[in-house]
Amino acid sequence: GPHVGFGAIWPMSVIMRALTSTDDREILACMDTLIKSSAGTGFLHESFNMNDFSDYTRPWFAWVNGLFGELAMQLVEAHPGLVLQLKEEG
Repeated sequence: GPHVGFGAIWPMSVIMRALTSTDDREILACMDTLIKSSAGTGFLHESFNMNDFSDYTRPWFAWVNGLFGELAMQLVEAHPGLVLQLKEEG
C-alpha cells in the first residue's frame, strides 16, 4: 500500500519508541519528529516520507492520534519536566 515502502515512516512507531524510552533526549527527539511530521496540520498521519514531512498518507488517522494522546498523558505523569521543555521550545 501507499503507507509502506522505502522512506515511509509510521508515526505510530515513533510514538512507541518514545513510550518505551527512559532517555529524555530520545523522547525529545521523538516528539520533535512527531511535531514536524504533522506538517502543520495539527494531526498525525498514517505515514510520512522521511525526506519530506508534507508527503504523508491519510490526513487524519484516529489510531495514531489516540496513541499520541496516551504518550502525552504518560509524559505529563512520568516526565513533567520534558513537557515544560517542549512547551518552551514550541
